[in-house]
Formats: sequence, structure tokens, C-alpha cells
Amino acid sequence: MRQGKVRFFNGKLCYGFICPDAPNADGNTEDVFIHSSVMKAAGIRFLNENDIVEFEEEVRNGKLSATTLTLIQRDEESARRYQERRAERRRSVENRKQHEEKSARRGFAFWKK
Repeated sequence: MRQGKVRFFNGKLCYGFICPDAPNADGNTEDVFIHSSVMKAAGIRFLNENDIVEFEEEVRNGKLSATTLTLIQRDEESARRYQERRAERRRSVENRKQHEEKSARRGFAFWKK
């Protein structure tokens, strides 16, 4: 198995790329494609940039793709930023719901509702 750093991963698009540390047996040093289905099979919920992973690869459609994945070390700074973004998104959704409830209650004929 080879090791590398996660260069990019987008959870909404369900794919990303790993930058390997060393060339493979063929001398290939290209980035390796990773799909969320591989993460799901490995039991990994999310990946952040600069996480260190260990992976096996195979050629699919002429490109290198990861087939198995193991998380070696999580980048704590990226994980913290990810958690902050999630918390901010949750707060904005809650604020939007509260605002919609308040605006729905307001009105001239509120007793008719």
C-alpha cells in the first residue's frame, strides 16, 4: 500500500484526489482519484485536505483510482475548520427557520390563522 496526502476532497461532489508520497511500481507519480464509495467501504465519514492516508490503487478508465483506503493521520487544523463551517451552517439554518416562523406569525389578521 502507498501513502499520500489528500490534496482535495469535496463531500458534495463525492470525489477527491490524493497526492502520493512516492511513485508506484510503474514510476507513476500522478494524483490518485478517490470516490466516496471507497471511503464508505473503509468506514471513513469525511476527509480534509492534508490528511495522510494509505491506499491501494488500480487503473480505471485510463486513470489511477484508489480501491482501498486507510486513514493514517488526520490534519487537526483542517478538521477544526471543517467543524466550524458545519456549526456555522447549522446556526444559519436555525436562524432562517426562526425568521420564517416569526414572519409567518406576523400579519394583519393573525387571529384568523
